[in-house]
Amino acid sequence: MRRQGNQEGFALIVLIGITAALAILAAALVMMLSNQQHMTSKDRASKTSLYYAEAALNSGAAALENDNSWLTAAYTNTTAMNTNYGTIAGAPTATYAVYDNGTPINTAVNYDANGDGEVWVQTTTTFNNKTTIVRELVSSSTKTSILPKAAAYADTDIVLNGTSNIYGVQLDGTPDTSGAPYVTTIMAGSDFTANTSTTLASPADSTHTQSLGLQVNGTVTTPGHNFSPASGGVGLLSDYFDQAHQAALMAEAQSGMPTQANPVGTAISTTLYTTLKSTSGQTYNAATDLVMPTSNNSGNMVLSSAAGKTSVFNFKSLYVTGSLTISGNTTVNCSNLYVGGDLTVDGCTTANVTDKFGATYVTGKADFDGPTGTYGAYRLGIQTTTTSSTQPGPFFAKILSVDGNLSADNSSYDGSSGAYDLVLGPTWIDGDAGTGDVAVNFSAPTTGVTSSNCPTVMCPLLATTEQTHSNGYINFGSLTAPMVYFMQCDNDNLYSNTCQWANVGNYFGLMILFEAPIVISGSTDGTHPNITGAVLEGCPTATDITMSGNSSICYNQTVINNCTSDSLHTTTTGVVAGSWQQLTAY
Repeated sequence: MRRQGNQEGFALIVLIGITAALAILAAALVMMLSNQQHMTSKDRASKTSLYYAEAALNSGAAALENDNSWLTAAYTNTTAMNTNYGTIAGAPTATYAVYDNGTPINTAVNYDANGDGEVWVQTTTTFNNKTTIVRELVSSSTKTSILPKAAAYADTDIVLNGTSNIYGVQLDGTPDTSGAPYVTTIMAGSDFTANTSTTLASPADSTHTQSLGLQVNGTVTTPGHNFSPASGGVGLLSDYFDQAHQAALMAEAQSGMPTQANPVGTAISTTLYTTLKSTSGQTYNAATDLVMPTSNNSGNMVLSSAAGKTSVFNFKSLYVTGSLTISGNTTVNCSNLYVGGDLTVDGCTTANVTDKFGATYVTGKADFDGPTGTYGAYRLGIQTTTTSSTQPGPFFAKILSVDGNLSADNSSYDGSSGAYDLVLGPTWIDGDAGTGDVAVNFSAPTTGVTSSNCPTVMCPLLATTEQTHSNGYINFGSLTAPMVYFMQCDNDNLYSNTCQWANVGNYFGLMILFEAPIVISGSTDGTHPNITGAVLEGCPTATDITMSGNSSICYNQTVINNCTSDSLHTTTTGVVAGSWQQLTAY
């Protein structure tokens, strides 16, 4: 007999239930995936916004590192702050703010008001409706270079030939007759060899009282004198003035890099250049920054005036892609100057001429020759100041030749009769590495010149890696504005890089040389020294300091103090580690 039941349709009900459950699960999964995708998109937008904000922050901080005017004045140069960030393709617009780190924070104070050398730089970016604000501290600090207190310091030997001498004077320049303990010392890492005229006393001191101590690691040869030297204890100059300090001084000298003139100013047309190169005498006032393009006269510019004529060119920024030649009674004034080739200045035959170039960058050689005719009759001046500022700007060139025989090896006087006056800011001369040619040459006659009409060089810092020569009667710096000459050479004795100082005039300041000896051979009248200040030499492979003739080094603490308070104070600016903060992201 067949059993009867009520199970018809049960499978269908189960199927419907399973389908409903799967639908619910599928809907839940879709919703979960949608939410996850949304969160991922939101997170990606937030991260991208943060990345853009950090990139903008790096650009802003770099601007403050290159321009520390914010130490004393409000900094609002968003164009400079956006320089690097603005080159990122597709990046959203960034806004910038610079403000002091005082308490409480006041974003309207756009400079270092509390004087601690730190300010916040802040950036804001928005990407896909996600806004990110980040900031970090930028700090500026001054570092004082550590140098040995010595009138003459050498890693190896000091040799005084002829009637040369090294001595010290009091702060006012009068002879130091106080005797021991001495104001400072002559230090030699190896031997000290003197001559019978070496007294270590000022030539103005009739008592011939020793004014400097003597400390030597090796032997002492002082014929006719007993200076009771201290033995040993002289290290290497680099123990005092280490690589970090050397690099800081080199960076200061290279402040003229990169170019400071405007490379995208108004192009000089053929018509305008025809006007500019006229020699009939004119006064030209530029309305805009100018560029001499390669398409016009191959980028070369010549500005001159005929005999008896005078021309004055008042440029703003001048960017010459080729070479620039200035001759005759021609005065050129610029706010900034760039020369892609050589810069040549000569002439001024019937009047004094002073060119003011502002910050100057010369890719090739800078050749400055004075006027022809009677020596000193007319003076040619070259300055990196401007008509609106007396503060000289930086100067950069491959080769610097002032009345030197540039057509040969730039090592000696070219025979011209011109006097000159140079007023330069921090100067870096790159040199022609590998050739052994002289990178820096200052030359003048030795006769027919006096201290009142001799050439003068005012430059707080002159640095190079190649040979330097000085010949003739030239004065460098002054007691109140001395200079620092820094020669950093490391050519492993592949060629001579000796500094030949045959100058008859007076150098006021410090001379610091590494891996390159100095020969001081200028003969004087016996009453004034060749160098007033100190000579510090770090050349462990050769005789460091060699003196001859009637040359002399005069240690004057006034000069040293003024050098230390100016050129050897180097400012370092950078981001404070660990100061990065993300203020908000929404």
